[in-house]
Amino acid sequence: MLNTGIVGLKNAAPFIEAMNELPEFSFKGIYDPCLLIDINHQTSFDVFLSFSDLCCECDAVIFSIDDNLYFPLVCEAIRHSLNVFVSGVQNYQLKELNELLTLRDEACVTVHIGHPLICTNLFQQTRALCEHPLDIQCNIVRDNNPNLVSLARNEISLLLTLARSSVHRTAINVYSSFSRVPDSIRVRLDFDNGTVGNISIDRYGLKTSHFIKAVNYNSIVETDVANSFIMTLNSDAPDMPTTQTVDNNNLSSLALQLRTFLICMMGGNELHNSLENEIRTDMACQRIHEKMRINFNVF
Repeated sequence: MLNTGIVGLKNAAPFIEAMNELPEFSFKGIYDPCLLIDINHQTSFDVFLSFSDLCCECDAVIFSIDDNLYFPLVCEAIRHSLNVFVSGVQNYQLKELNELLTLRDEACVTVHIGHPLICTNLFQQTRALCEHPLDIQCNIVRDNNPNLVSLARNEISLLLTLARSSVHRTAINVYSSFSRVPDSIRVRLDFDNGTVGNISIDRYGLKTSHFIKAVNYNSIVETDVANSFIMTLNSDAPDMPTTQTVDNNNLSSLALQLRTFLICMMGGNELHNSLENEIRTDMACQRIHEKMRINFNVF
């Protein structure tokens, strides 16, 4: 049984529900400075009066806030030799991510960064079918979604995981048709191993969709993320595609991530979103922000 606490009340509910799906987790309670302001705050769970008290009761800590508000507490948790799940690091600075990496290696703990797709059975199967990708194409249409940069960051993390290599060159184009925020983002990633990745993200289209297509040495793999569907063409039978629908064993995306987090803690080599992957992602995303500053002057 893994004794687990949560920092941050705002986004805690989905994590509590995810832990309820997994009998291996024991939810110990929440620490949130805002809860301490109102001593009459009524909750259905334990509220710790200090972060140190939470750490003493737990083997792992989940940070439900996806920015660097609680960065000092993440560092403190790692120094306490606790395993850490951080829901997102898109607002962390590169130097902060590198500091977490150093602390993690010193403490020999697991640090998992939240990602909606990397831990899913669909992506795991897609990656297993793409041992040596030559070209990877990711196409997303999210109807009127204003936060294309966040979508781009998630997709870059996917490409880094599929390509199994670092990026040596990044090219970005950002377009806007209707406003002073991006309506379209195009990203090209050239990897050290020769793989080329292209990401196309649009706010407007005929319908919401998300496809990943990988051209390998002897096969082509196309994944329909929205419908959890994979089509594979092999060189020995190019006119006879194989298809499969992949489910997540009735687990939610967060439950899958928490299960992967636990397996990694136990010494398993389950694929997860690591600090190293997010550091490489952050370096690529800096080019997006640079392009946006030039095109839109929004920062």
